[in-house]
Amino acid sequence: MATSVQQQGDLYHCLPIPDGDWRDVFDTQAIRMALLHNAIIRGFNSMLYYSGEVQPGTKQLNSFLRYGLENCRFVHHHHENEETMYFPFLESKMGKGSMGSNVAGHEAFQKPFIAFEEHLQSLLKNPSKWDVNTFRQGIHEFMPTLREHLAEEIDTLKSADVKKYLTAEEIHAYDKEFEAIVKAQADFSRGPQLAFINGDGVNGAWFPPIPYFLIFLIKYALWWPHSDMWVFGCCDRHMNVKPQFAPYEPPVKATQ
Repeated sequence: MATSVQQQGDLYHCLPIPDGDWRDVFDTQAIRMALLHNAIIRGFNSMLYYSGEVQPGTKQLNSFLRYGLENCRFVHHHHENEETMYFPFLESKMGKGSMGSNVAGHEAFQKPFIAFEEHLQSLLKNPSKWDVNTFRQGIHEFMPTLREHLAEEIDTLKSADVKKYLTAEEIHAYDKEFEAIVKAQADFSRGPQLAFINGDGVNGAWFPPIPYFLIFLIKYALWWPHSDMWVFGCCDRHMNVKPQFAPYEPPVKATQ
């Protein structure tokens, strides 16, 4: 089993949270994206770390592998929503091709990412092939490129640039439509929990911006069906980061 020092040495730093006020509809475009992107980074950090603690041939390994696939699905879902809804909306106002580099960024890491996802699926069918070094190498094959893309995408959503082309009313109307679609797609017993166990309780305690009663359901009543997976997050259900992941967190912003 790898030591804690070795495990921590594998990890990736979260992205800085952009300046601004999340309550401002223009500022929050980049801020919200950074929070989502850091949830992705934390997801793979947690997989790198806990891969050295799970025991082969146990139910724990099965739970861990299923947790890994949930993180992969989170990436797919996030990028599909961007490509089918968010980017077309922005390009309709900012000009065709203005989000082209972001779509190209999705393609840049796809091959090794899909290979890793297929490896997880193979391990679920045949867990005797588990090897921690192969598992970690699979993440490292795509993670540097993915992290670079996640950082670059935030730069395309700078508040001043968004404000040049869109009105607050247009953004509010889009957000309302987008939220309705996402809620219709969601399985609230799987997926939304990732936003809490890999979320940011310091810079983004307000995120995801969903009603309190739904947060209660996600964190309690709907937590238990897959609670064996959620133990592997970087945070607890209240977005309190675990000590071993704290060195990789972004700096605290003055405006929360």
